[in-house]
Amino acid sequence: MASITLSAAELLLHRLQALDVAYIFINSGTDYPPVIEAWAKARATGQKVPELVICPHENAAIGMAHGYYLGTGKVQAVMVHTNVGLANAACGVINLANSNIPVLIFGGRTPISEHSHFGCRNTPIGYGRRCATGRR
Repeated sequence: MASITLSAAELLLHRLQALDVAYIFINSGTDYPPVIEAWAKARATGQKVPELVICPHENAAIGMAHGYYLGTGKVQAVMVHTNVGLANAACGVINLANSNIPVLIFGGRTPISEHSHFGCRNTPIGYGRRCATGRR
């Protein structure tokens, strides 16, 4: 039997599809490239995965998933950016909870350290300086 190797992001998308999730309402940041790459790969190879709906704000993403459930009775997924994305989604999540509306919510995570660990922020973020000074 041949073995199939999938990334965690690919497994997540396939599992959401198996759960009949049609849409992922997403306000992504730097924490979702693996999911976006897995989605692009699935689409390019003809695999059926949930459609990504890019949302300009976390409140919109939560509201769209909420409304989709009210209209269809089907649970959908929401992906939000790290700390501030979860904070922006909080009021919508409270509304979901008060109404007993199920939505699958995924939030990214920032690195747990600033240096000396794989995946940490060992390169300073320079875009603020570039914007302020006009230098690259």
